[in-house]
Amino acid sequence: MFGGFFGRRRGFGFDPFEDIFRQMEMMMAEMMRGFGREFPGFEMGFEPRIEMYETPDEIVVRAEMPGLDKDSIDVKVRGNYLIIRGVKKQEEKEEKDNVFFSETFYGEFQRVIPLPVEVKEDGIEAYYDKGILEIRLPKADAARKEVKIIVKEPEEDKGKKGKGKEEK
Repeated sequence: MFGGFFGRRRGFGFDPFEDIFRQMEMMMAEMMRGFGREFPGFEMGFEPRIEMYETPDEIVVRAEMPGLDKDSIDVKVRGNYLIIRGVKKQEEKEEKDNVFFSETFYGEFQRVIPLPVEVKEDGIEAYYDKGILEIRLPKADAARKEVKIIVKEPEEDKGKKGKGKEEK
C-alpha cells in the first residue's frame, strides 16, 4: 500500500522506524480490506488473507485462496517484498434469475507483503493445496546470525577508550 515510502530500506544501515512503518502498512491494509463491502460502488477487489510466521531457518507465508487453479497463481520476491498475484476465473454456469447478492470476487488480484527479514533467492518453495498457498522462504545468512552482546556497567569499562568516571 505505502511500499514506496514506508518500510523502504534507506541504505544507511539499521532504520529503527522500519518495523513501525511495516506494522502501520499492515494495519492500514487490514482496515481497508473490508472497505468495499461497506460502501457499495467502491470495490477494492480481492486480497487473500495471510498468516506469516518464522522458524529458525525460514519465513513461512500461508495465503487463503480458495477456488483458484494453481497455474493462475504467480509468486515473486522483489527486494524485501513478497508479491502474490493471481486470477480467479468465473466458472461458466447457467444464468441465475433470482440472485439477491454475491460477495464472490472474480478477476485479477495482487497482494504485496513486506518481509520481516532478508531472504535467500535460492530455495524458495511454494505449494498450493485445498485453497491454501504456502510459501517457504529461507532466511539469508545475515538474518539467521545471532550475536551475543555483553552488557557492562560503566565502572567495568574504566580507562578503556578514555571513557568512564575519573578517579579522585
